[in-house]
Amino acid sequence: MVSHVPEFLARFGINYTIDGPQLEYFVFDKKCHLDISCSLTVGFDAAAGQIRVMTFYPGICLQQGVRFLSAVCFFLIMHHFAKYHHIVSGCRIMLNTRQEVFDTFYALLHDFDFDILAYGEDDRIEIQSRFLPLYIDTSMISERALLKEILTNSGGITLSKLRI
Repeated sequence: MVSHVPEFLARFGINYTIDGPQLEYFVFDKKCHLDISCSLTVGFDAAAGQIRVMTFYPGICLQQGVRFLSAVCFFLIMHHFAKYHHIVSGCRIMLNTRQEVFDTFYALLHDFDFDILAYGEDDRIEIQSRFLPLYIDTSMISERALLKEILTNSGGITLSKLRI
């Protein structure tokens, strides 16, 4: 994955917001500065030693010429999240997905060792992988200002003036 990071970063950026123990990530197109991701949410259960991928829909596959870039996005997010929570090793990555998504995406990620932990209903499966940290710079992933902070710090408009 590391060899494809420059290609990813030439086209896309990633930022995040903090929601308690969870981080929500956003992938955006650098040319048009618009978000392309649908939902990227990761949480940490320190007691269980688990990184929980709640949602991973980066929207990259809908763009042109993006082979491997969804995998690079996953790789960068996992490493950023681990650095944010000071996770070094011995942690499991857990997620629930469809069998088809596992077969065509997660099972093919060479930097992870995803396997099926349990079968659920409606073609859903619980999968897991060991987290094997690599030294990788994730400083390009920055915190995104929340709308509330932007509005209250803008000096002109406050939340009390909004009519929704």
